[in-house]
Amino acid sequence: MAQGSFNPREIFAIAKEMEQEGLAFYKAVAKAVTDPDAKATFLKLASDEVQHVRDIERLEEHADDYFPSEEDSLVAQYVQGLVDTKVFPPLSEVPQIAAGAKGVVKAIDFGIGAEKRSMDFYAKTAGESEDAAATETLNRLRAEEEQHLKRLTELRRNFA
Repeated sequence: MAQGSFNPREIFAIAKEMEQEGLAFYKAVAKAVTDPDAKATFLKLASDEVQHVRDIERLEEHADDYFPSEEDSLVAQYVQGLVDTKVFPPLSEVPQIAAGAKGVVKAIDFGIGAEKRSMDFYAKTAGESEDAAATETLNRLRAEEEQHLKRLTELRRNFA
């Protein structure tokens, strides 16, 4: 398989890993921050990520039916970018990121960036999906990531 080329199962495995990283990140940040609104927001986002993992696991069952197998697909190119850059920071860095008042802002900013990349990922995968049910699920995941972005953006305003 050429560099930048992923089969559908690999795409979903990476999506699941991305959501699991989000779950771990949001749980760790919720544990580290002291602001009650921030803590509640991060716990809600973590809870949502659990459902996203379940949704992706359902899609994985029939992954080969969802995408074209062309090596130059936009999804494969985008997924290669995710593999190269990671969406969330390593968990070992979360306590430093979330420490103190400025840490809450850093954590929110990391979350905002991650949600934007997640939205883009789901938009690209939905755009290349060849299955209506998979497209619907991917579009719903994108919309939920958009809601996460809005939540984090609203929370960020509290710390401006």
